[in-house]
Amino acid sequence: MTSIADELGSVFDVIRQPVWAVDADHSVRYANPAAAEALGHGRPSDLLGMDGCPAEVPGMDGRPADVPGTDRRPSGPPGTDRRPSGPPGTDGGPATASGQPETAGRTGPASGRGALTRVDGSLLPVEWTRVPLSRPGGDAVLYAFVPLAGSARAGRGVPDDGPFPLLAHRQVERQHRYARTLQHTVQERLVRALLGLGLARQELGPAPARVIDLLHDVVRDTEAALAGVREVTDALSPGALRAGGLPAALAALAGRCPVPMTVSGSLSGRLPRLVESHLYLLVAEAVERAVENGGADRVRVTADLGASLVVTVVDDGAPPAGASDLAALAALTERAASLDGTLRVRHTPGAGTTVTAVVPL
Repeated sequence: MTSIADELGSVFDVIRQPVWAVDADHSVRYANPAAAEALGHGRPSDLLGMDGCPAEVPGMDGRPADVPGTDRRPSGPPGTDRRPSGPPGTDGGPATASGQPETAGRTGPASGRGALTRVDGSLLPVEWTRVPLSRPGGDAVLYAFVPLAGSARAGRGVPDDGPFPLLAHRQVERQHRYARTLQHTVQERLVRALLGLGLARQELGPAPARVIDLLHDVVRDTEAALAGVREVTDALSPGALRAGGLPAALAALAGRCPVPMTVSGSLSGRLPRLVESHLYLLVAEAVERAVENGGADRVRVTADLGASLVVTVVDDGAPPAGASDLAALAALTERAASLDGTLRVRHTPGAGTTVTAVVPL
């Protein structure tokens, strides 16, 4: 008999959305690497055996803390305050988005908001979707989580955006909305589809090779679609930027850069969201110009915070030339100006091009 991990691992180990499965006692029996990373654990096995029900956080759904019937579980580490046994969603299971606990007779997917506890004891606000799993060894439940960037951001003291009433900022806000739609709707539905396909593959058992091949092709195409959605979501509003600010987003950009890229500087904390978004896009566009137009073999990015924020992109490529380069630099200048900042471009023969943005804060 296959375990929950065997059934789900082939589908969800590669998914970047936090996912885990719990048994009838709410104990985590499978967790994917994304879940371990989101909660600060070194490996998924660290989560096994913990209490897998997300804690209810008073006020997340607009309800006061003393509403009868809502989950008031302490916010200690998962597994420290176990609920009574029984199928998840009964006898004090997590509340739905409307604030009412799930009833015992409900068998379809359910969703709501709550919090997971990181390894350092801090809370990670999430939206969760719960899907029942019927399996030979007993019922189980799969949870898929979407971290709530806005709630986490508010809890970590991210500065307010301030008055930036420009068209460029409205465009950034639209990009955030599009990214949220892709993340909270399209990605979640694709994850559910992968779950259903994985379970269908297990339920089929012995089947004609043609059927197995068709199912394999559908799983592969769905995984490719999910990867494409994530790529577009990150282009609109990178997850690393939402979760960790500009330093984290630049580090992630360096990991995806087709040439060696280093990131350094004194900036370590959060900035207003619009500032972070514009500066990330400025750096990403400057790196793209350096690699694609300038033929750079190496890029160095620094972000130093003093009286102003100074972001520098240095490459070893050819000097800016031609209509494509002029258009790219004009876009960078406009983006810096939208933050009341300035942009300077300097090329040194034999050394490369330096793009410097100075933004007052």
